[in-house]
Amino acid sequence: MRINKQTFGIFACALLAPALAQATVLPSSDYVTYGDANSYSLPILQAFVAVENPGPGNPYYVQSTPGAIKDLIVVATGSNGGPVTTNADGMDKAYDAPNSSGVNYYTTTDVANDPGISGGSINKNYTTSWDASLAAMDTFLSGKDMVVYFNNNQVKSLGTAGESLAAWAQLWVTDTAGNLVDEVFEFTNRDSAYLPFGFGGGVGEGDVTTYSSGVGDEGFFYDHTSNNPNVTSNLATDYVLSGGAVLGIDHNLGANEAAYALMFPELNDLFASLFANGGIDLNMYTFHIDFRLGCDAGFGGQDNEACTGESWGYGKNLNNGYEQIFIGSQDVLDRTVPVPEPGTLLLLGLGLAGLGYRQRGK
Repeated sequence: MRINKQTFGIFACALLAPALAQATVLPSSDYVTYGDANSYSLPILQAFVAVENPGPGNPYYVQSTPGAIKDLIVVATGSNGGPVTTNADGMDKAYDAPNSSGVNYYTTTDVANDPGISGGSINKNYTTSWDASLAAMDTFLSGKDMVVYFNNNQVKSLGTAGESLAAWAQLWVTDTAGNLVDEVFEFTNRDSAYLPFGFGGGVGEGDVTTYSSGVGDEGFFYDHTSNNPNVTSNLATDYVLSGGAVLGIDHNLGANEAAYALMFPELNDLFASLFANGGIDLNMYTFHIDFRLGCDAGFGGQDNEACTGESWGYGKNLNNGYEQIFIGSQDVLDRTVPVPEPGTLLLLGLGLAGLGYRQRGK
């Protein structure tokens, strides 16, 4: 097991600390790469990296109660009322995510879901994405990297299929004229099988620079509503599986504890470059997020096998509500791609995932 000095130091500090609203420092390894995003399993990091201090106080135990995240950027929440639903001036309010079992799919691209602006103004503020001025993002991040956190709050009584949830997202920046800056960054399964790590589209400790969405040209208007995730079949989709039990560890943790942390290294580099550019007006540059949660209508209706996953083993429907997406910050990570030798967690993960997949197929 790899516990270096940095991890030990984090652990030692955590012994005296209360439960955190965001992880102290994510490691520069032990993640799974989905397109432009490095996905960290917070419960797996708790279990294998900071194992000596389980539960609240662990550096990877991330509270997501309304009180814990109210001072962070909340992109979507099932909670009602401020301050958790209101962000800083220059940012949209939080999307009102489903807070019951009546909605099986939720997306920013549905204009009816647009939450409106928290205060101030946003250039190119779309009704089909969550938006924030780069000036507001610069103030919040204050020289640190952006981390996106996600809750999985599915019904447990339906088993593995019912605890699983489909997710996809694209993030991008526009300039004063509304044209794309650099590229579109995607959290994607890369047109692969809708299965857990080891069999789906995730790459253990992958290199985000090898992936390009191939949509949108820098310096030209980008219509994000026309960039939709592939819904061909369970064998070929861009939707990422957010599982319940992953490697034998519960990830369906409810609304009060985050299950995953996503890092977008190239997007963080773009932020840093733009924030340092004194020749542009950050108030006129805008950060956008388009997220999709649940079973896309392209797969079929709520009771369709492709959505329930009763035979496949992994469903896609939202079935309980109160999922949350929120943004925190942390010290800038080393961008160096890890050496080819697999980390301890990845070797363990591949073994357990293989065992679980064989058992599912029996």
